[in-house]
Amino acid sequence: MKYSMKIFGIGLSRTGTKSLTAALQMLGYRIVHFPHDRKTINELTSGRLNFTLLKDKDGITDITVASYYAQLDKQFPKSKFILTTRDKDSWMKSVEKHFRHNPLPKIFPDVLPNQKARRFLRNVVYGSHVFNRERMSYVFDMHHKNVIHYFENRPDKLLVIDIPSGEGWEKLCPYLNKPIVSKPFPRV
Repeated sequence: MKYSMKIFGIGLSRTGTKSLTAALQMLGYRIVHFPHDRKTINELTSGRLNFTLLKDKDGITDITVASYYAQLDKQFPKSKFILTTRDKDSWMKSVEKHFRHNPLPKIFPDVLPNQKARRFLRNVVYGSHVFNRERMSYVFDMHHKNVIHYFENRPDKLLVIDIPSGEGWEKLCPYLNKPIVSKPFPRV
């Protein structure tokens, strides 16, 4: 097992995780956004949190790792965690639109492997693979609260950043001990 520093973007979908990934890549990190390849999903569904793809990568962002921050912290103790967040009302609208435009097929056995992965990850993180306003609101609040609580005595391990509201290099670069980038922060 490797104990080198990894970076994990543990924000929920639609909180700027793609923008964070692009920014980290601009800083030279080999980051994967929402890996849902067969091997990664097999590791997750079997309960073996090996994240084999991290042998060649510096980190992962989005819901593939959002629920596993405590295990990843133990497996990679030198790692950094970034919680992307945003205004809850705008997040709810964005998630509802995302789920509506990216529905999962109703018949599970005939679903493509990437659809199975999306269904699994949505169920793990949100407790549902379809949009449910009450459930999503609860998950948004609890995820933020739980992450903050988990890292409360180790503030050097967690950065909370609101990319949709305009936060960017001025928070990310100092956290990673990098010089502030002069190019615009990516908005993906």
